Amino acid sequence: MIRTISRWALILLLVPLAAGAQAPAEGNSQSAAGQTALRLENSLLSLDLVSYTELRDRARRAQQGVNDVLGRLDQALAGDSVSLGTLESLQNDLDAARAASRITEDRLSGQLERIQERLRRIGLLQGGQGTAAPRPADPITGRWRVAVSPQNATATFNLRLNGTVVSGTYQVDGGFSGSFRGTYTNGALRMERIDANGGFDSVWEGIVVASGRITGTYTSNQLATGQPNRGDWTAVREGRQ
Repeated sequence: MIRTISRWALILLLVPLAAGAQAPAEGNSQSAAGQTALRLENSLLSLDLVSYTELRDRARRAQQGVNDVLGRLDQALAGDSVSLGTLESLQNDLDAARAASRITEDRLSGQLERIQERLRRIGLLQGGQGTAAPRPADPITGRWRVAVSPQNATATFNLRLNGTVVSGTYQVDGGFSGSFRGTYTNGALRMERIDANGGFDSVWEGIVVASGRITGTYTSNQLATGQPNRGDWTAVREGRQ
């Protein structure tokens, strides 16, 4: 009987001690939940980036399909004679290729928006924990004066970096305008230029060679335009010399 009473007395003594030991853990539950959510968002970001890469490959193949049909169309129209049936068939192929390219581009744009939203959530979670690592200096965001060769053209780029995602607009002096979308990872900048009238027309790649300076190359996907299909570009962020 005495042993039974002692056992229950020991249990009654241990219960408050256990509750007291758990109190700090309960007090930190919100922080632990935030850390778990942050790890989850970072894992999902990795998957989002993989999906982006896959969609980029699809978009590249779809655009190549458009270029292939345009090449066949150019050859047919450059010949001595072309039949109506051949022209109609090529037009149908071109419409189908362009439709496939538009669908892929729309999906790619949607994926970029998801990545941006993911990065916003990660930023909020890091800020909420109060333990966010200091952000490195942003080498991309700003207004840039750009020189393009061999055309000897000048332009203004307005770029914004959000995590690894780059967005922005451009205006060629005395010419056309449009927008950019792309990425900045491991010191390498890669952007797709979307003309306000002609759509996606070229890829621009570069590296930040010094603070406020970028140098790179571009490749156009527009054929038979009378313009160079590739060239060089340099940019200086305004406020830098």
